[in-house]
This record gives sequence, C-alpha cells and structure tokens, in this order.
Amino acid sequence: MSAALAASPVPATTRMRRIAALLERGFAFDTPGNVFRATAAIMLVGGIVSLLLGQDANWDLRNYHLYNGYALLHGRLLQDLAPAQMQSYFSPLLDVFHYLLMARLPAPLAGFALGALHALVFLPVAGIAWLALHGQPRRARLAPLLALAGLCTSAFLSEFGSSMADNTTALFVVAALYMVLLAQRQQAAGARRAEFLAWTVAGTLLGIAVALKLTNAIYAVALGVAAVCAGGPWWRRLAGVGVLTLAALVVAAALAGGWYLRVWQAFGNPLFPQFNALFQGPLAAPISVADVRWLPRGAWEHLTWPLQFAAAPLRVSEIRLLQLVWPLLYVAALALLLRQCVRRTVAVPAFAPAMRVVLVFFGIGYVLWQGLFSIHRYLVVLELLAPLVLWFLCQRLLPGGRAAKVGGWVLGIVAVASLLGWNTWGHERWARQGFVVEAPPMPAPERSVVLLVGGDPQAWRLPWLPGQARYAGVATSFPESPGYRAYLAAIVEEREQRFAMIPAAMGEDDARWARLNRWAQVFGLTRGRGCDRLRSLAGKARGLRAEVEVLDPGQCRLGPRRGTAPEPAEASAQLRELARQQLTGYGLVLDEGSCVTLDSRIGQGRYPYQWCRVGLAR
Repeated sequence: MSAALAASPVPATTRMRRIAALLERGFAFDTPGNVFRATAAIMLVGGIVSLLLGQDANWDLRNYHLYNGYALLHGRLLQDLAPAQMQSYFSPLLDVFHYLLMARLPAPLAGFALGALHALVFLPVAGIAWLALHGQPRRARLAPLLALAGLCTSAFLSEFGSSMADNTTALFVVAALYMVLLAQRQQAAGARRAEFLAWTVAGTLLGIAVALKLTNAIYAVALGVAAVCAGGPWWRRLAGVGVLTLAALVVAAALAGGWYLRVWQAFGNPLFPQFNALFQGPLAAPISVADVRWLPRGAWEHLTWPLQFAAAPLRVSEIRLLQLVWPLLYVAALALLLRQCVRRTVAVPAFAPAMRVVLVFFGIGYVLWQGLFSIHRYLVVLELLAPLVLWFLCQRLLPGGRAAKVGGWVLGIVAVASLLGWNTWGHERWARQGFVVEAPPMPAPERSVVLLVGGDPQAWRLPWLPGQARYAGVATSFPESPGYRAYLAAIVEEREQRFAMIPAAMGEDDARWARLNRWAQVFGLTRGRGCDRLRSLAGKARGLRAEVEVLDPGQCRLGPRRGTAPEPAEASAQLRELARQQLTGYGLVLDEGSCVTLDSRIGQGRYPYQWCRVGLAR
C-alpha cells in the first residue's frame, strides 16, 4: 500500500505550486541577485522573440530610419532633397543607432540586440511598481509580474524588435519616472545630495527621450506636473522640478539642438517642413503639417475614446491592435469615481505617495495624447504602466482577498488578449545580410541626379547606391512649394545624367505559400473538414489575399486569390505610367524604353524597383 502511494503521480496543482515557488525564489524582487536574474532572463527572452519575429521591414524603416542615419553620418543634408519624403528632416539621432546596428552587424545579431534592448524596459517598470507598492504585501512578487504584464501590451508588442522609436525611447521615459520617484523618496528622507543626483539623472533621461523623439514632449509635461505631487515641502518639490527641467532642457539641446539649428539655417525652419505656417521656410508650403485623421470627433467620442478605439482599433492605428486594457481602465476609473460620489467605502490598503505620482503622470499623459495625437503607438509608455494602474484600481474597488484574486485574473486576461491579437508593422524572414540592393546602371554618379518618384518608401536603398549622386523626392508626401520645384529644377539642370527610381510590382512568392501550407498542414487544415475551416480563415483574413484550391477529393491548400491583382509586368507598367504623369508636372520626360527592373531585398523579402532614364521636356 505504501509503495503504491509513493508511486502515485503528483497532482497538477501541486506541481504548479512548486514551479511558482521556484520562480518566486529565483526572480522575486527581494534580493539584488534576483533583480539581475529576472532582468537578464527577460532580455534573453526578448532577443529570442525578436529572432522569431524576423527581419524588421516596417514602412518607416524603408522610408527614413535607415536613410536619415546614413545621411547624417555622410553629411547629405544639402546634397539630397527630401528623398525620404517629409520625414527626411526628422531628428536623426536614433536613426544613426539603427543604421549602424542594422547595416554593420549580421542581421540576426542586430535583431537579437534590438529585442534585448526593448526588453530592458522591464527593469524600470518593475522599479516603479516596487516603489509604488511600498507597504503592500508580496510586492517583491508583484513588481516583476506587473512589469511583465506591461511588456504584454499591444502597442509595445507591435513594435518589438523593430526600428520604430516608441519602444526604444520609452525606456528613457520610464526610467526618468523611476528616478523621479527615487528622488522624492530621498527628499522625504532628507538626503540632499542623493536627491539632487536623482533629479539630475531623471532630467538627463527625459532630455534624451525628447531629443530622440519629439512626441515624448507630452510625457515631459506629464512628468513635470506629477513631480510636484509627492515629497516634502512645496519649495523642495518645486526645486526638484526645476532641476529636472533644467537638466532635461540642457541635455535635449546638447543632443538635438545642433541638428535643429542646421536645418533652420538651411531651410528657414528648425522643424522643417512641419509648422511652416509659422516659420515660412521657402522650400515648403506655408502650412502646418499635422496628422489629425486619428483625433476623436465630437464630444461623445472625446468622453468615451478608450471604448471607441478598443472597439475599432483602426481609428487610432494603421494596423489592427487588439487590446482590453484601455476599456477596463476606463470602466474601473468610472466605477471608482461613482463610488466616491456616493461615498461608499471599502477597506483598502494604504498606498505609497509614489502611486499618486504614477497616477498623475498616467492621467495627464493620456489627456495630452488624446488631445494632440491619438495615435496608438505613441501610448507605449502608458501601456507599460497600465497593468500597475489597473491593479491599483482593483484594490480600490474590491475588498481584501477578492481584490488580489480579481486583479490577477483581469491582468492575465488583458495580457492574453494582447498576445492573441499580436500584430506587427512588418517583418521578413532572416538573411545574414539584412539589406541587399542590386546596383543600377549609373556610369557617372558625380554627374547624376536620381529622382525617387511617388509616395512609396524607397530611400532605404540609398546607403547601398553611389554616394556621389544627388537624390531627390518627387510627387511624395512632402508639402512642396514653388521654391521646392525651382530648387529641384536647378539640381536637375546641373546634373546631365538623370534617372528615376520607381517601385516595381512583386510577383507572388512561392516560398510564402509553401510556408503557409506547411502551417495549415500542421494544424490539420488541409484534409477533410479542415478544408472548410481553411476556407473560412481565408475569407476572414483580408490581408492574406488567398483562396483554397482543391487538389484531390478531401485535400486542399492555400493559393493566391485569382483576379485580385494584375500580373507583375502589367502592374509595373501601370506604376511607370503613373510616374510618367507625375514627372510631366515637373517638366520631365520618362524614357520608358530605358527602364530595367532591379532586385533589392530586406532579409529574404523582395522589394524590386525600376530604374529609368529621365530627360528634360522641350
């Protein structure tokens, strides 16, 4: 009998408890060693996830992230003319990092490094949770779990391992918030020197974030206001905010001021071509370029915006980012407000003053985001903190033990929803060399001008083309003025060899369909009733552009949908015709007989382009 009992299997719940206890002993934030271990583990997982996602190939990378970094390093500010459209003159500091990382290292190594860097944000988010949960039971366990939940939010996941700047700069913004909380703790303890150092470091980190991406200015304002919400006497708080602001301004000016000054001297507008209604730079139209299509419309949308964009994600993003955290935050905050109005009290644990700072930062940051941008990917900073805020609201709304249990389930559901709805801005399969561009016929680059025609992103190829040539954007998103056209005409007149770079249509990728069919076979979707499910999937997945082909009775596979697009040769001819019409408006003639199609690749993804000679209209 005793032998039989000894051989009986351990119940699953017991095994789960043992695993949880083991993880808690190794990764709970109760010793410095555990903090290091947890952070290193998350960074390793981040690097691996980035490798699984594939080579970054998002639209902004192809348009300006690579080109802007290359252009700054090679002094092309005045040599080229807006080849990366209106984004050609954005501050290129972070793009220098992206260019050096992606162009100089083997592509998989660069991808691993970028994923590990993005995962590093786990540390300051956990640090914020640690300080905000001061006095709470089991905060050593909660801090890393809440930080991990922050990494499992839709905006952060969508940019993971990519060159889009929001994840990278979020590291500096969140670290600045952590240092502000640390400064306030030192302030309460009367440690003047440590307090001053913490405020200075916070300002430095904030200045870096704003210098790298100007949209982080909303978080600078939010942090400045939140910084006066906890600490000692008012004059000490204001002094701390003064140090924070001064350090941020000095660092931002030191890092990005030189670039904005050079752009101002060259084009008469430091933010060229944006806000040109104010600065009146001669090469851009006198308008203020702003993307207002994402903003809520009407009072009702303004009041219910978290519910609106959760139900319709494309209202705030070009890609569908499914998430539950914002409607849950909205409903929980309304419920808490309603309960306060009716004065129903629930026994809740007292939270540290740091939580008040986090809530003020979160609230002001959200209001500024909704009023100025309402672009989902700019919410990365707040979504990293959203699980902590949602946990706090659960503790305020529910009594005792129920709050912890319900809060855990809610955060788990939020994370699972974001993971199941994970969408990205574009990746390709890995190749050792991340970028390959077939050399075009350009016999005399020093006497050549290349016109990048149309609104497709093409500037990513320029670092691999002859540097002696001049490159200019034509009929792009740049808000051209008569001065722009006159300057372009002077460049074209000066260079006797003239070429146009035009997008080329891509044929269906047989390897892509083979890969999709392998996965369909793994999930049992290529035989019997699985074919019905495959047809349903092909009909619902709009971006798949697929139909189900019947091979034999009871067998099927995915293939390209017939009649949805013209053949590549015909589509390329249509693109040439469009380019011909666009060039005509500039007094230029496209020599279609000279056009050749050349290959260029990002990872294993093909992005062919057409290369044609251009003449002057007589």
